[in-house]
Amino acid sequence: MASYGRNFDFRVPPKSGQRSGRWVLTDSGLDNAIVGEGTSTTILPIGVPIGHDSAYVDLTNADEFTNAGSAKLIYNPTVAISGLHGILVYEHAPAAFAGNDPYLTTYSDVDTVTVGKLVQMVSGRDVKVVLTNTSDRTFLNTRSYTGRKMVAGIGVSTPTLVVGDYIGPGTGNNTAGYWVESNLANAWLVVTAVDNDRAEVEARFTF
Repeated sequence: MASYGRNFDFRVPPKSGQRSGRWVLTDSGLDNAIVGEGTSTTILPIGVPIGHDSAYVDLTNADEFTNAGSAKLIYNPTVAISGLHGILVYEHAPAAFAGNDPYLTTYSDVDTVTVGKLVQMVSGRDVKVVLTNTSDRTFLNTRSYTGRKMVAGIGVSTPTLVVGDYIGPGTGNNTAGYWVESNLANAWLVVTAVDNDRAEVEARFTF
């Protein structure tokens, strides 16, 4: 069973050819990104906007990265280009849970990607995703979960996103949001459903 954590999932999954694999995740922009994740600047949440990173062509020199492109976090308004931009997706193998207490760690707890991993860059006009904001919480006085804002403008007293709005890359961190309302020129996704009580947005790709 594939899981992408508490903040991202597919409503309409990508078909063959819409999962562009063999992208190496780089650390470009991560100093801007990881807020609420301790001091680490080596990870990104699944479901954030990424794009081709031309500054890191040297990562393709290693044998396991032959013919792989380099991908970085996109955290400012950017015109989307098919084949060079998309959503970050990574599917952890079962070994990802090795060493964890099986009663305390579930598939939803593994929701980030480490720099240097080969990742997928997903896009496609018929692909629909769901982005969910979460808050800091403690479960049964046993586990503490750090909140994460995926989309600005939902899960608040006065939501600003409605069906038909466009969203694109945002400030690029856990507190300001990885996605924000956008104009058509910089739109990556169009909103198809909003649930403010659940702090959840469904959206379909525009490219």
